[in-house]
Amino acid sequence: MQVQDISLTQIIVVLLFLGALILLQQLLKNNKFSFQTHLNKKKRIRLIDEFGMSNAERIRLIKVDDKEYLYFFAKGSSPTIIPHEGKNTNSIKRNLELKKLARDKYEETSNEKEQKGGTPNILSSAISNARKMNPKLGFKK
Repeated sequence: MQVQDISLTQIIVVLLFLGALILLQQLLKNNKFSFQTHLNKKKRIRLIDEFGMSNAERIRLIKVDDKEYLYFFAKGSSPTIIPHEGKNTNSIKRNLELKKLARDKYEETSNEKEQKGGTPNILSSAISNARKMNPKLGFKK
């Protein structure tokens, strides 16, 4: 039984085939999102990105019908889904309004406390905090 030598044409064919595979891999890696949108036009739910915060906690960005949602999940707890608004300026304005409303409400309650009794007794507030932290404290033995 004779062993045939590997010819130069066989080496060139193998190298061209490997080069074509590497070129295809790089093409797919650089343009994966354009290929995904072209292939997945009929799907309503798409996974956009996934980020691992730790071994047990992960965040996923999911797109459903042109709306994005953040999906938080961790081992041993139930997952949470909240809408992701991105660069939506309405949500920023709404957050500023809510902060202003909360600040105004806090100022109103602090003004009412000052009008009712002047300055609160520091000793009585310390005792009430101590009783809240340890309910066994009291006047009875």
